[in-house]
Formats: sequence, structure tokens, C-alpha cells
Amino acid sequence: MMFPEPPQAVGNYITIKQAGNLIYTSGHIPINGDIKITGKVPSEVSVDAAYKAAELCAELTLSTLNVNYDLSKITPVNVVGFVNSEPTFTDHAGVLNGFTDKLSEFFTEKSTRSAVGVTSLPLNVCVEVQTIFMLND
Repeated sequence: MMFPEPPQAVGNYITIKQAGNLIYTSGHIPINGDIKITGKVPSEVSVDAAYKAAELCAELTLSTLNVNYDLSKITPVNVVGFVNSEPTFTDHAGVLNGFTDKLSEFFTEKSTRSAVGVTSLPLNVCVEVQTIFMLND
């Protein structure tokens, strides 16, 4: 797969950091070039579109990782996803499946995951995902 251009930090932080054998990524959002998936789920962004936004977050995360590591030498450990959602929305996991389904195309081992609904996200994006990976021995 051709990965998109990895996102650059737009503030006083870095997008990836290794601590021991763990690799942490900053939250990745569904913005890439002309693509910017914004709005509340499900009133402004359908669950299917939010799923695709989470897939884009995974592709951008993989791109960030791929620039710095050999993907065959790392394993996903933890995924935390935030969904910009209406108060009555309850299918956060369905949105985050877009991210973890994409990961499963590259890794056989699964990670733990949390899917959290929030009232807003930076730039009004519909989803943001941060991860922890492990360097294999």
C-alpha cells in the first residue's frame, strides 16, 4: 500500500515518540491534502463516513510509523479513539472499527482499544485516534 504523506505537528509537540520498546503516536485526525472530514456523528457525518475517517486516521498513523520503523518489526498495543458525537450517539465502537480494521490488514496481533465520545475535537474533525505500538524483540 502507498501511504499518504505523514502529518506534521502543528503545535509544540511531536507526532511520534519512543520510550523503551514502546512507540507512542500523537492523535491523528482525518485531514490529508484536500480531504478534511469534519462534523458531529451522526447528525453531520454518517457512521459509514466516520468509519472511513477512522480508516484515514489509521493510514496516516501507519504512514507516521512507516517513516520511522519497519512495520514488520512492530506490534499494535493500544488504540484510543475519540468520536465527535451527539450526546445520544452510542456506536463509537462502530466508528473506531474503521481504524482497527485497517490495522488488521497489516498486523496479525490485535491491540486493546477504547472508543470515547466527546463534545468536540480540534478543527471540528469527526474522529481522532492515538496509539501505542511495541518494538518486537
